[in-house]
Amino acid sequence: MERIEDIDLEAETEALERHGDLTLYTFDEYGRLMCYARITAGTRQAEKKPAGYALAIFEGGDDMREFEEHDGKDFPDLKTTLENVGAIWKGRKIWYERDGGVPGVDDGITFDELRGASMLAGFRRQLERNMRVRGIDPEGGQVERDARTIAEAETRPYVPSLFDLFEESIVEGVNRLESDGVEREARNAWERGMYREMLHAMKD
Repeated sequence: MERIEDIDLEAETEALERHGDLTLYTFDEYGRLMCYARITAGTRQAEKKPAGYALAIFEGGDDMREFEEHDGKDFPDLKTTLENVGAIWKGRKIWYERDGGVPGVDDGITFDELRGASMLAGFRRQLERNMRVRGIDPEGGQVERDARTIAEAETRPYVPSLFDLFEESIVEGVNRLESDGVEREARNAWERGMYREMLHAMKD
């Protein structure tokens, strides 16, 4: 799932026109599914072309599992459709998923699980970007050559935890500040601030 603020309108519009759908979600303060919505593309039968977008919003009942359709309208484009959802769910965090199911209707989903999935997706995208910049192919001949070189050196790669990566970035950051002539007191304050920012990001 992704935050609605990060949506790629052009890509999702193209996906909807291929007869996909978007599912949107909001959760309560306990991480339980509160409401969900579906956006689908309509078609003109004669022309076989998209004819706006249909929106259906479902509001949850007292036990968070009984959902009733509360709004159903048609809109000319995806941006207008999303603006309407935002107006109805004003002030709430909204998540979306292409061709998604409705988690939590039957068995529940926690906000921590949702937040964790979102963070991992973000880290994966960043890792893929960094690999492209460094010319590291995820597949192909380079993989076999690297494997042989690593075996000959009697070492092996491992998967660091996200906290390991965070710790490494702090060390690099402190070293960079020192080389830039930043005083020790300021470097230590920056390091403490980094830990606080990480903690806040995990709780947000």
